[in-house]
Amino acid sequence: MNPTAKSALSFYKVSSFITGIFLLLVVLEMTLKYAFGQTIWSGGDVGLIGLVPNPVDDAGLPSDGIDISKLLLQIHGILYVVYLFADFRIWRMAELKFKDFLIIAMGGIVPLTSFFIEREYTKNVSIILTKAGASK
Repeated sequence: MNPTAKSALSFYKVSSFITGIFLLLVVLEMTLKYAFGQTIWSGGDVGLIGLVPNPVDDAGLPSDGIDISKLLLQIHGILYVVYLFADFRIWRMAELKFKDFLIIAMGGIVPLTSFFIEREYTKNVSIILTKAGASK
């Protein structure tokens, strides 16, 4: 396997892991918000990190500090775009079907799947790219 392919696979593995972790944090955040009516907050009267009751509108949130809930959602969104880029790279290099691209992309939006999909596709793509490199 050539160095570019190894780099693409490594980048995919790392982005898959990080995106999966942040997706689990988003699930935790949504559970706290919608099941328990709490928002994760940092700073101000709350201290380093704490929970504040969900207000009807943003006017009920503390005036100082950071809304960790929104921050988690934004970070996951950015990481998912990076994950899609990594997905696209290995999909093109291995010349997989579009269905495979969609399955890999699903790993960033369905909790826990990124860990299983990453393992399976890294193995398969590695075999495909090694065979392709040997035949050249």
